[in-house]
Amino acid sequence: MARQDVHFNAAMHLRLLLRVERTLGIEKAIRAAVKPGARVLDAGCGSGILSFLALRAGASEVVAVDRDNVELARALARDNGLERRIRFVEADLGRLEPSDVGGSFGAILAFVYTNHIAVDEMRSRLVVQLRRRFGGAAAATIPNRVRYYARACDWPEQDAFTELADLKDSLAELEQRYELKLGAFEAAMTAEILYDRSRPTLYGAYKWMPGGGSGGYRHRRDGVRFLGGRTLVAEIAYDEGPAFERLPERLSLEVAAAGTLGALLWVQELWFEEQLIWTAEALSPLAAPLQGRPGDRIAVALDERWRSTNLLTDVVLEPR
Repeated sequence: MARQDVHFNAAMHLRLLLRVERTLGIEKAIRAAVKPGARVLDAGCGSGILSFLALRAGASEVVAVDRDNVELARALARDNGLERRIRFVEADLGRLEPSDVGGSFGAILAFVYTNHIAVDEMRSRLVVQLRRRFGGAAAATIPNRVRYYARACDWPEQDAFTELADLKDSLAELEQRYELKLGAFEAAMTAEILYDRSRPTLYGAYKWMPGGGSGGYRHRRDGVRFLGGRTLVAEIAYDEGPAFERLPERLSLEVAAAGTLGALLWVQELWFEEQLIWTAEALSPLAAPLQGRPGDRIAVALDERWRSTNLLTDVVLEPR
């Protein structure tokens, strides 16, 4: 079963705003990118706060587009006396046409990321399309670079094999009791379980409160051991260089410390020019843990199974 794209709700947007250092970093990038009098496209505007920051930076007009929460953004704009300076459009960004938004823009705010590399691969392709459709040669994309790193981890909580085996046994028992075929449950639950594992601590005491790993800087490190350094997976540059199509098919990591490889830690960095705006982490468990020694290499396939479930099934340990 394919992993569905993420829809942001009001609580998710509030959690992001409560990470004040993130918003202040974005504001700094907007001030550097938005020229006085520029038209700005806020792609995936959410609560609309970034549109407000673009106006503060000197934008003459902001067109704010989202498929969710547009009424919330309109209400906040009205409360702040900005409703006449922002045009809100409720639409899917993938289907947006220049006629829907009045042409091209001098800057595109594209904070569309979920902070998980597998989900954000298609979102990076979306940003490339938006840049082509709505940005001229001199347009700025914010962020205009995304970097992904991977790191091999001995992470005891990431025991995907045991949980999936227990799920399989539980469904087999239910099939016998109900005399029904429930295989579709296994596919649906596998994706849910393993994407939940990408952020071990989702949020604080309330769903709107940020916590470690909730689009945040670092996960908690309880009992975790790194088995090697960070390896660059991909660097996506929107305002220059070749257009991004997809992640590499395979990834090679070196083991520097002995241990049980149970997960890969992904690090996502959002940049504007030389400013690092934000860093976030996510995890992908291995279907079967591997025992690594210093000098070994790990070959990982970034395949469709991983994209749809967050489970790494094609991982080969190459002894030194």
